[in-house]
Amino acid sequence: MRQTPLLWPSIATPTSEIDGVKNLYAHLSGLISSVDAWEAGLRLYQTAKQPPPAISRSIANSWRFIACNECVLELFHLRSRMAKIQSVQLRKCPSLRTWVDIDKLRNARTHLDETFPDIEAFRHAIAHSGQNESHPEDHAPNGVPALTGFREPDVFSKHYQGKLCRLEMTDRSLQKISDVVDEYLAGFASAVTELARQGHLE
Repeated sequence: MRQTPLLWPSIATPTSEIDGVKNLYAHLSGLISSVDAWEAGLRLYQTAKQPPPAISRSIANSWRFIACNECVLELFHLRSRMAKIQSVQLRKCPSLRTWVDIDKLRNARTHLDETFPDIEAFRHAIAHSGQNESHPEDHAPNGVPALTGFREPDVFSKHYQGKLCRLEMTDRSLQKISDVVDEYLAGFASAVTELARQGHLE
């Protein structure tokens, strides 16, 4: 099981940064929670495709949409967390920056955006579904019905501002998300080692 790197204040951490380092550790834990939540959504989706006999088809179909909506939102939260760690949380810990590989953080974020280019638009499409669906002419191109669903096997899709947003609900997507988070966390490896060498605070 993936574990959060132990990024914890050391006896050498400036007093003004202790809370910042603890908060940074909590935010890194949030990245792992995002991967776990995405996997939970994926497993619900996969279960709903082949539901137990006691579950009706209509309930199972609802589960598929619930799972996909959650996976879209969780992917957006993951993207936001990664950005906030770099732009906000790290600034509260200037003594750590020497040991943080900013290029790895940046590359991981780039890989996430390249792999899932529809994250932000898809989040808006899901979060504001009621409003969007009342104005389909603003979202579906050329009079195409602005339907939410599965135009391709295991690909959840929805129109937003004329664009078809897509998300593969597959183990391959889960692996890509896991790889991105691993790459991002690796950017903190030297900081983890240095804080441990200095000796952690109790």
